[in-house]
Amino acid sequence: MAFEYPSVAGVLHLIRVQGHWRLQFDGSWAGIWPSADAAAEAIARHRSGLMTWDRGRAEVPEDLLDWRPLGESL
Repeated sequence: MAFEYPSVAGVLHLIRVQGHWRLQFDGSWAGIWPSADAAAEAIARHRSGLMTWDRGRAEVPEDLLDWRPLGESL
């Protein structure tokens, strides 16, 4: 399962890896969240642990329903 969100700073990918949710942005990975909802909330609040994202001001929704499902998630 995976989700994406096209922000003004670039496309964010939220991917489940070995039972945890991770953020992929601008060629880098960050985060280990127990749920996709927790990940989306941390990313929206710029608390992902990924400096290139957290220092920016691009807005993304906290609600996972606003993210696009990818691949087998469709």
